[in-house]
Amino acid sequence: MKEYDAIIIGSGPNGLSSAITIAREGYSVLVIEGAKVIGGGVRSDYVTATDFRHDICSAFYPLAINSPFFKSLNLESYGLEWIQPTAPVGHPLDNGESVLLERSVNETAYNLGSDTESYKKLFNPLVKNWPYLIEDILGPLRFPKHPFKTAGFGLIGARSALGLVKSKF
Repeated sequence: MKEYDAIIIGSGPNGLSSAITIAREGYSVLVIEGAKVIGGGVRSDYVTATDFRHDICSAFYPLAINSPFFKSLNLESYGLEWIQPTAPVGHPLDNGESVLLERSVNETAYNLGSDTESYKKLFNPLVKNWPYLIEDILGPLRFPKHPFKTAGFGLIGARSALGLVKSKF
C-alpha cells in the first residue's frame, strides 16, 4: 500500500483546490471521491437530453471567475469557458413580482422602485473597490493589502441580510 502525505476526501472544488495546493508544495496527495465522477457539486452531466449538459447541484459562481487561486490554474488553457448569463439571478418578491440581478448596478437598481438610490449607494462603492478587494477577500488569510476598503466591505458583509435590508432599504 502506497503512503501519501495527505489524503483528501471529496473531489469538489474545495477538495481539488486543497489537493492542488498541497501537491504544489511537493507533497504526495491522494484524492478519494465516493461518486462515479469527480467534481462534487461543480460538474455537468447529460440529465434530460443527450445534447444538453446541466449543472449538477449548482449553477452560479460569481466569485470563481475572479478567484486568485482559480486564475493561477490557467483553466482556460484546458478548455474551461466561463459563460456569463445576462441576468445571473432572479428573486421572487412577496407581492408576486420578481426582480432580476442584472450585470450592472444601474440596470438592477432601475427595477427597484423606491429602493433605486439606496441600492446604488450600497453597491456602487463595492463595484468600484472590487479590484482592490478581490485579493484580500478571496486570497489567503493575511493582513489585507487594502485594510480600509476591506474593513468597509466587512462592515457590510458581516451583517445579517435582514439587518442590512432594514437599515438600507
